[in-house]
Amino acid sequence: MEKQHGIPILLKQITNIRDGFRKETVALEAEGFYYIKENAVYLQFEEQQELGKVNTVMKITDHEVVVMRSGAVRMRHVFRKTEETTGHYHTPFGQWTIKTKTDNIEFRYNEKRKKGHLFLSYQLKMQNEQAGRHAMTIMFKEA
Repeated sequence: MEKQHGIPILLKQITNIRDGFRKETVALEAEGFYYIKENAVYLQFEEQQELGKVNTVMKITDHEVVVMRSGAVRMRHVFRKTEETTGHYHTPFGQWTIKTKTDNIEFRYNEKRKKGHLFLSYQLKMQNEQAGRHAMTIMFKEA
């Protein structure tokens, strides 16, 4: 994966999942990079999962968020406000088809405070089974 030389950031990602009565919160903290290229904002970070290292690049534009992951988990998925989109999720254990219906995307960056905030909410289906409503918040600041 080509390393971009962006601004080093500290990133915190919190995902709240509601599936019927079940509620789950997944939190992640990582170091990464923030950069702008051709009218898009990119966040790039690496996380250590049980399956191994996963590199994540998020491309954020006015209309969509594209999540690209490589390493132990491979996926490319486009989130577009009010649209249903389809992608694939690969792990060493197999491949799944994922569909999301994105409710909301909000992105803000405060140049003065060097802080950013991405909010993404969507309904997830894996292999055509409902997998709950996800609300993901990413907060980042210059390291």
